[in-house]
Amino acid sequence: MRILVMTRFYRNGQTTHVLDLCVELLQLGHRVLLAIADLNDVVYLQWIKLEGIPHLLTANPDRLYRRLSKWQPDIIHNHSAHTLPTAIQLGRQLHIPTVSTVHYLDFAPRELLEEQQAVIVISREMQARFADLRVPTFLVENGVRLGRLKPSSKRWRQLALILAQVTPDKRDNFLQLSQSLLNWGWDVLSAGNWQYPGVKYLGWTHEVTPLLKQANLVVGTGRAIREGMAAGCAAFVLGAYCDGLVVPENVWALQETNFSGRTSKKPFSPSIAERTLAQPEPELFQALGRFGRRYALQHFSSRKMALAVQEIYRFAGAPRANLKR
Repeated sequence: MRILVMTRFYRNGQTTHVLDLCVELLQLGHRVLLAIADLNDVVYLQWIKLEGIPHLLTANPDRLYRRLSKWQPDIIHNHSAHTLPTAIQLGRQLHIPTVSTVHYLDFAPRELLEEQQAVIVISREMQARFADLRVPTFLVENGVRLGRLKPSSKRWRQLALILAQVTPDKRDNFLQLSQSLLNWGWDVLSAGNWQYPGVKYLGWTHEVTPLLKQANLVVGTGRAIREGMAAGCAAFVLGAYCDGLVVPENVWALQETNFSGRTSKKPFSPSIAERTLAQPEPELFQALGRFGRRYALQHFSSRKMALAVQEIYRFAGAPRANLKR
């Protein structure tokens, strides 16, 4: 099957998700063409080339139509509100189905989603939010590439990795967390945009696997939590809200909101975090790391994600869905 994947570039886990999906679809034998707009990061471009993903650095409808009328895709899979109108237009011009993955609860314009053959949502919370769509809607949670995240034997270090893009609504939570961790004797790394005195700032880091393999605690939301668990780290959910440590008793509830912090909708509380983080027990954190890896193997596979998406392409009416062209 020939699949056009469309998105705008975002310096966050959404772009990583799109690239991982492209890689998995290619490995399944499909032909994939990525149309990515506003890509202004040379390292990301190098990453796309290294992964062998055919790509176009545009979402201009006229340029894409000229290229696609020769390439003849079977389906368009869109991932951004910014590229959705173009995806719909191209689908009509080429007489092929379109689907979109919705990555945000506040996705707009919602009405354009109903002009497609199917919509994919990434959490049970989002599935409930978009239940009124008059178009078939499927739940496919985000996957991560489990093989490269396989943990080696990890010695205990009181090392926390903050893996986050901190927006203004998250700042106070991360400020208090950073102060607390440093006061409790943690070494703290930050891969993202968060900076605080005493926290080793690494900036935006494209390949976080080596960092995850060093850390015993990862802090963030969404994909950061999934990758941290897959790498054998204890995981602490912190964004605009704080859901705290992921443990066997709460993982299903936290997964419902995509490890966003919206399960409790509470701010970070130093007094609550102190119970487990002020004097961390190595055995507890290592046990949580082993649990996280086992859970990721069961629930976070990017290959299973791609296989589920492939079935949605078939449902949406992509011709030759079982054939490689």
